[in-house]
Amino acid sequence: MRTRIISGLAAVATLTACAPGPAPTPPAPPPTPAPAATGPSYVAMGDSAAAAPLVPSQGTPTGCLKSTNNYPSVLARRIGAVSFTDVTCSGARTEDLLSRSQPTHSGPVPPQLDAVRADTRLVTITVGGNDVDLSAKAASCLRRSPGGEPCSAGFVADGVDTVSEAIEAGAAEWADLIGAVRAKAPDARIVLVGYGSYIRPQGCFPDEPINPVDATYFAAKLDELDSRQQQLASDAGVDYFDPRPLSAGRDLCADPAERYFEGFRPVNPAAPLHPNGKGANAFGTALADYVTSGRPGS
Repeated sequence: MRTRIISGLAAVATLTACAPGPAPTPPAPPPTPAPAATGPSYVAMGDSAAAAPLVPSQGTPTGCLKSTNNYPSVLARRIGAVSFTDVTCSGARTEDLLSRSQPTHSGPVPPQLDAVRADTRLVTITVGGNDVDLSAKAASCLRRSPGGEPCSAGFVADGVDTVSEAIEAGAAEWADLIGAVRAKAPDARIVLVGYGSYIRPQGCFPDEPINPVDATYFAAKLDELDSRQQQLASDAGVDYFDPRPLSAGRDLCADPAERYFEGFRPVNPAAPLHPNGKGANAFGTALADYVTSGRPGS
């Protein structure tokens, strides 16, 4: 079995080893009551940004580190999906959604596209962060001092930004994925879901141990990734849900009670550098409003 970084989780695991003991884990919030099952048949595809690793309560298969309160689950309950298949999996890259069985610690999982059927009427997709290794790169930039050479300087070679290059290269794969979903479910509404504002420019050192220059770089790359996918969705004629306005000011530098994303050392139940339960609930709720509004892609 090939070993890979699971959405940066392996890379960030060492961050928690030097962190203070975690705060007591609060009980999982009660699930949102589901309306009558009259909504669309819904399939959720994506990586850990959709799966919400370590957010209570974790579902199966265990190797995917998938929460039963992730944004797809919240969305499914709120729209009263007549059927709901959540194949999101931490560590997923586009090829794991499209054509490859993804290895996990509990065994391989089939390509996520297998879950899409001819009668599927709604598909959400969050993917791309692992294709460009953003989480792993951010984890490698952990700093105990704001001084020194910014880590992000190493991601630019001969004047070429390798992350920007990877984002542009990924666009073709994401377009192929949208085409494959459309071919299997011609009548499905496809919603490409962005990542949102994980970190603000300049960051918040020392609360989050990342150089201000590096924080600004990663904020810009996340924005670039979301903007490129927004353009791709428009070109492909599918919906794009943009979490950036919703998550602005609720990044990992925000007050722990207000943030939607956890930092290098989580204070709410979630994996480092990933959405927490509050964020997953907010995104799922907003997506439900978006889907039921009947609006075309943004």
